Amino acid sequence: MTARGPLTSLDALADDDLKALAREIRLDVPSRTTRGKLIELLAAAPNPDEVLARADRLELESRLIKLPTRQLRDLGARYRVSLNGLARKAELVTALAASPVASDVRMELNALERPGDLARIDLPRGDQVDLARVKDLLDEAQKRFEERRFDDAIAAAREAAHRAERTSRELARTSWSYSILAAMGLLEPCNPRDPDTAAALDLLTRVKTLYAQGKLEDETILQDLVKAAQTAHGRDASRVRADLADVRDAIREAANIGASVANAEADWRRASDLLDRGDLRAARETADAAGRAAAEARDRRIQDVTDALASIEDAIALARNVGADPGDAVVELEDARTASRRGDYLRAGESAKRAERLAMQSQQRQIEQAMEIRQAQVDRAQTIIEGCETLIHEAETYGIGVAEARTLLRQARDVLAKGDTIAAVTLARNAEEAAERLEPRLLEERRRRGIGRPTSGLCGVCASPRLEFREDGWGRCLACGSSFRWRGPLGVLERVRGLLGT
Repeated sequence: MTARGPLTSLDALADDDLKALAREIRLDVPSRTTRGKLIELLAAAPNPDEVLARADRLELESRLIKLPTRQLRDLGARYRVSLNGLARKAELVTALAASPVASDVRMELNALERPGDLARIDLPRGDQVDLARVKDLLDEAQKRFEERRFDDAIAAAREAAHRAERTSRELARTSWSYSILAAMGLLEPCNPRDPDTAAALDLLTRVKTLYAQGKLEDETILQDLVKAAQTAHGRDASRVRADLADVRDAIREAANIGASVANAEADWRRASDLLDRGDLRAARETADAAGRAAAEARDRRIQDVTDALASIEDAIALARNVGADPGDAVVELEDARTASRRGDYLRAGESAKRAERLAMQSQQRQIEQAMEIRQAQVDRAQTIIEGCETLIHEAETYGIGVAEARTLLRQARDVLAKGDTIAAVTLARNAEEAAERLEPRLLEERRRRGIGRPTSGLCGVCASPRLEFREDGWGRCLACGSSFRWRGPLGVLERVRGLLGT
């Protein structure tokens, strides 16, 4: 509530606002009532305090409605008035005018809407005041305030006040407005729990009360407010600088253990820039964010190293399961554990990486050896199957019973196709034994048919005479190692002769 009287407050309202106020308090107003009569009726209405409060609210709304929407939202953010969910300009104006800080908003509007023509102010005769200089100082105070350079705004406002101490009441009120607003700007980002800030806020409340009551004669209390605000702001800035130094140390500590601190460093640089620009609140919040980012990066690095140690244990166990010897990996893992217990996570991480690589290499070598053994088994099984196939096929052409050998051969081929090399080799050997039992009858049939094993010949690849002829119908060159078939399949004539037994 300001010190203005009801008539003064009501006279500042437009006609439509006066009529709206009368409707709000349910005042019976005769038709065709003049403005002066309406003001008198409102001033004489019951509950004058309520009427004056409503008049002040309507007057503030009429001033706020002229501001751009962006400026209204800036006022809400600066004075911490929640405007979330409000989209229409009228809603923003109503929320600001009805807020507990409406008097502070009005004070700022008073400062920003001061009369621009100081030359029209009537001065007592004989006063020598440089009004042009006072106007320049107030313009400078307004500019510095809008730039949030509160110290400079205070200095300009104080100098204007000293130069204009014998001027009109309105000029003094404007000077006080800038000083109070600048002090509020200095105290806004400060920690209210700090004793210096709390004392400055108490003094600010007293000065604002004097301002609202129009008691602008006591310059000492205004000077005390300015000094207290500057002191609280300076000490809070020092604390933010100390916090930034601590955060910087935390970032370096996290970087020393191999953590990724890019986000924390970016926040720290942004906080430092904000502090240089005088935005303590944003600097403090950004510094806290940088500290949290550094702590999270450090914790994440420690957790990564811990998880890596457990993962390496699994890799070593897997290597042992495949028959590998991960001795080097075990040594590196133990070194990583020792470094981790000492808190040397950088070395622990490096040792963990080496241990994981060594475990994987030993496992890979063992797997390659196992694959080589398996391939050798596959080749062995295929060789046996191919050799048996020729004997069984030849026996079939002679009419010899090969059911057992054929069954074992088919089983060996099926198992080999499924990848069970050990069982395939076993079944192939069984088929080979069954085929070998057919050899006496094969030899007898060959003699009866006049088929004999060659004793000499030339290799079709290298023309070497060093040839080996086997009973299964296959031969091999001892010079170049190529294989060949010396016994071809029986023709129709041989099959008929075999059936006739001739």
